[in-house]
Amino acid sequence: MSPSSNYLRMYRKKSPLTQSDMGFLVDIKDISNISRYEKGQRKPSIEILITYHLLFNCPIESFFTQESEQVRQKLIPRLKELIQEIKKQQITLKDTPKINFLEEVIIRLNI
Repeated sequence: MSPSSNYLRMYRKKSPLTQSDMGFLVDIKDISNISRYEKGQRKPSIEILITYHLLFNCPIESFFTQESEQVRQKLIPRLKELIQEIKKQQITLKDTPKINFLEEVIIRLNI
């Protein structure tokens, strides 16, 4: 079961909506697909994820916790490497705000 599937079901169950209601809202005739999305047997489309996001006012990244962490772990070293590449050259006025931005992102991602 994928992490997003747990959240799809959790958010829907906190509301009065049924799987049938969700099928209607996303224009899916076969509501068993909603069940499959919620059980992680089928990967939901971006349209379905955005629908859940809009209906239940939930952060869209909550559907991608595992993927988000993997990207974060890959991004931090790449950010540091880009800063080092910029610093190897003669730093210009344009580079200072770029370095500051990248360093702020690293700090935010490490929290």
